[in-house]
Amino acid sequence: MPLLPQRDQRGSCAYGRERYVPVVRRWLVVVVLALAGCGGDEQRRVADVSDARHRVEVERDPYALTCGDLARQSETSTNQRMVIHVEFTLAAEPLLRRRVAQMTANRVGRSLYWALTEVCKGRDASFKPGRDAVQAVRQGRYLVQPRPQSWSDPERWSKP
Repeated sequence: MPLLPQRDQRGSCAYGRERYVPVVRRWLVVVVLALAGCGGDEQRRVADVSDARHRVEVERDPYALTCGDLARQSETSTNQRMVIHVEFTLAAEPLLRRRVAQMTANRVGRSLYWALTEVCKGRDASFKPGRDAVQAVRQGRYLVQPRPQSWSDPERWSKP
C-alpha cells in the first residue's frame, strides 16, 4: 500500500476514499469514547462521599438500609460488611429476643437476610426493608432451618 497520494485519471491527487473513511471512522470512535469517559472521576468521588455518609447512617440506624444497598453488596467488601452488620444488629432487636431464644442469633441474622432480600423483590432501590423483615422473622416467616446433623459427620457420607 503506497504511502504517497495517488493521481487519479484526471490527474488530481486522491488518497483513496476507501482508505480515508476507515481511518476517520476509527479516530472518531476513539474521540467519542474519550469524551464519554470525561467527568466520571468527579461523579465517582461524589458518590463515594455520599456512600460513606450513608454507611455512617446505616451504622447508627440499621433500619436505614435500602434495597439498593442489598443489590450493591456484591460490589465491594465494605458493602458486604455493612449488610452483615445490619442483619446481626437487627437480630439483637428486643422484638426478636424470643426468636433468638428459640433459634440462635446466627440463624436469626441469616433469616433476616433472607427476609430483607425477599421484601426487596420488586421494590424501588430506595425502599427500606428493615422493619418489614423484622416483622416477618418475628412472625415465623423466612426462617433459616438448622443444617442436618449429617453435614457435621463427613465420615458418614464421604469415602476417604
